[in-house]
Amino acid sequence: MKRHIFRRIFLLYALVLLFSVIFAELYVTKVVRSGYINDLKDSLLIQAGLISENISFATETSLDDFCRRMKEKTGARVTVIDIRGKVLGDSDNDSSKMDNHAGRLEIQQAFASETGWSVRHSDTLEHDFLYTARKIVREGQPAGIVRLAIPLKDVYESVKALRLKISLVVITIFLLSGIALAWQTTKIRKLVNQIAEYAGAISHGFYKKRLHLEGVGEFTELAHSLNDMASKLETSVTQRDEKTNRLNVIIKGIPEALLLINTHGIIELSNNAARELFGGQKLDGKPFIEIVRNPGFLSLVDYVKQNRATSSSEFIIDFPEERYLSVLVSPISYTVGEIAGVAAIFHDLTRIKRLEQMRKDFVANVSHEIKTPVTAIKGFSETLLDGALYDRENAEKFLQTIKAQSERLNRLVDDLLTLSRVELGVIKMNKTEVTIPELVDHVIETVAVQAAGKNISVRKSIGSEWTAISADRDRLEQILLNLADNAIKFTEEGEIEIGVAQESGRNYIFVRDSGIGIPRKYISRIGERFFRVDPSRSRELGGTGLGLAIVKHLVKAHGWDMKIESEEGRGTTVKIFV
Repeated sequence: MKRHIFRRIFLLYALVLLFSVIFAELYVTKVVRSGYINDLKDSLLIQAGLISENISFATETSLDDFCRRMKEKTGARVTVIDIRGKVLGDSDNDSSKMDNHAGRLEIQQAFASETGWSVRHSDTLEHDFLYTARKIVREGQPAGIVRLAIPLKDVYESVKALRLKISLVVITIFLLSGIALAWQTTKIRKLVNQIAEYAGAISHGFYKKRLHLEGVGEFTELAHSLNDMASKLETSVTQRDEKTNRLNVIIKGIPEALLLINTHGIIELSNNAARELFGGQKLDGKPFIEIVRNPGFLSLVDYVKQNRATSSSEFIIDFPEERYLSVLVSPISYTVGEIAGVAAIFHDLTRIKRLEQMRKDFVANVSHEIKTPVTAIKGFSETLLDGALYDRENAEKFLQTIKAQSERLNRLVDDLLTLSRVELGVIKMNKTEVTIPELVDHVIETVAVQAAGKNISVRKSIGSEWTAISADRDRLEQILLNLADNAIKFTEEGEIEIGVAQESGRNYIFVRDSGIGIPRKYISRIGERFFRVDPSRSRELGGTGLGLAIVKHLVKAHGWDMKIESEEGRGTTVKIFV
């Protein structure tokens, strides 16, 4: 903190010093130089008037000698110009060889308003010149122009010297002020450090300690205020501890998840059951809307606080996972007539709700999925009974169709039962050490005939030293078989690769194909029950729409993560990070 304060003050004064020097320079350069130039201009104009008294603008002879004599007396370059701009004489050059000067700025100004002036840079002498011109009037008519020019080198040198002196004075003043400021800052810093140490002691619970700063102006009043604050804080902490003890007694006797929420919507206390229910994180001190993310619960809490009456409700939360909850919310008052907050007791209805929903989904989905095979079986059976049974060629074809549809129906029922058991947690993961290369070989042997029927090669790729994993062998084999079966179904030609690799230091098992791929917009929906990217093609290939859903739930049951990468027309890779 010391260094930061000193650095800020130093930077502030350095900036003030810099701006002061810049301002002084700009002021001197602009104002003082302008003053010098104005004085020179007035002086030269007066001299031009005096010189003009001895000039005859109607002469045919050159006035160069006259101009040179005038330069010796005035020290300025003298030029005489007639009314048309022709140079009649010049102290520095041969007037007969000089250009017409009617276009010069100072000449034009003089013709327009008696006098004119300008400052121009001389490339030959490499410094600026001040040019002044005076219109000479004879008998009420303009006769010509007398122009005087003088270098500004001496003026600039004088301005530069003055500017340096002012800058030195400004720097000296600020250095002296800086020394005084440093001394004062050191004194204030000591006082601030004392206050900081006292505040640190208070923050660590030493409420009896007092700060004594006498005779230091505003710091004395601040010390008295801090001592007052420490006394009140001690009283406040004591009262808070008493409230906390009362609430802890209540919490210990409640087996369900409990949140105590104050009137500002902040969770003051929570029990272990609540932390387990809402993700195992620390809940105390957080707004309850960050923990229980449901507008229905927010409305219920507001209703209880406004009406000061116990109320209950059921709702769903999505974080940390989807749960169905029943909650009872009651108002809490430590003082008669004043509500201090609410107590919310939660009961987890997730398992019951999932069983009910699963039953509904089962009826709805099975009704939809079995409609086609049942209709086909019924239709071909009726055809056979109506006489086609005696048509041997068609009868055999119809019976093959009935057999295929019954097998599809059987697969559907098996998949639904498997998925339901995984979702309900009935299937337990019997984890043992599984050798991955051996398991991959077994999977490849199992799907080899199916792949060969489509002229697809299946190969193993073990690109890592990691070859063993703790998993349920049967379920891991089921995962890989489902993924391989899916890959074969949606690959017309090419190859399928099954193996292990690493990505960003994480090991994963993968199944990669060179099939038709999945459109990007559908990738997030892969794993939903009965979801098919191409329903007609999937049914044609015998799919139930549950294979990847089973894979997804088995991966989750192992505590793993699944990632799907796909490019339409280029193939799909399913990675299982373990």
